[in-house]
Parts: sequence; C-alpha cells; structure tokens
Amino acid sequence: MKNLSRDRAFDDFSIGDTIQSKGRTVTETDVVMFTGIAGIKAPIFVDAEHCKLHSPFGRRIVPGLLTAAIAAGMMEDVLGFYTVAALEIKEMKFPTPLFPNDTVSAQIHIVDTKPTSDGKHGVITVRNELHNQGGVQVFEFTGKLLMKRAP
Repeated sequence: MKNLSRDRAFDDFSIGDTIQSKGRTVTETDVVMFTGIAGIKAPIFVDAEHCKLHSPFGRRIVPGLLTAAIAAGMMEDVLGFYTVAALEIKEMKFPTPLFPNDTVSAQIHIVDTKPTSDGKHGVITVRNELHNQGGVQVFEFTGKLLMKRAP
C-alpha cells in the first residue's frame, strides 16, 4: 500500500496501487446533521425505540448516502490539486450496515489509468472500499476521476 500525498498527478498512479486512508469515527452529530439537511425521516435512521422493536439490527443505522459521502471524503490521498472532476460513481454496494459511533477507514484501489487524447489529462478508475473498526466491509463503489498530468 502506498501513502500518497494530495499533490499527486495522473502519472503518479499505477494500476494495482492501494491507498489506505486514515480512520474516522461516524458520530451521532454526523447522522443528525445529515438526516436534517437531507430531510430524511425514516425510522431506521432517526428513531432508536422503533429500531429496538422493528429493525433486524436492533438499533439505528447510518444512511447509505452518508456512508457514500464519508467514503468519498476519505479519498483525501487521491483527491487534491491535480483532480479536475469526478466523472462517474457507480456500483455502490452496502454489504453490512454502518452504525453511529463506528470508526471507518477506506482502501482505495487504482483499477485503471487512461491518458486522454489532449495529453494534458488522464482518467483514473478507483474502487473505494470502506471497512469498520472490526475490518468488516460496510460500503464499496467504483468511480472515475479526471486528473491533470504533471507539467
């Protein structure tokens, strides 16, 4: 696994690279603010008593789109000065729920690299896997990023 800085251009990434993020605890405040901003009122996310009685998990879970946002944010060692745009996010998978107060980290795998025809940019394809403190995978997505090439 590589520890990369945020100042990496397209040519600094190779197929097969894996970048390990730092950890981050998903707080109660994260969930409350996200559900409030998004207008989410589903009991599985906001009602602990409902979850005790009716959820197969027995407690609230973190909304999937918040999990996805956290995973995207954990790509800090990929995203930086040379990132131009996100082009695609697909194949989002939620194999196991994420719970408030879980600590997550991401493994970002470089799946593909293709220079663009202008010679100034390239597209990297990443697979981002988010794992909880027990090493259990809670989320995965594949994405494409348009990156500048080094001068």
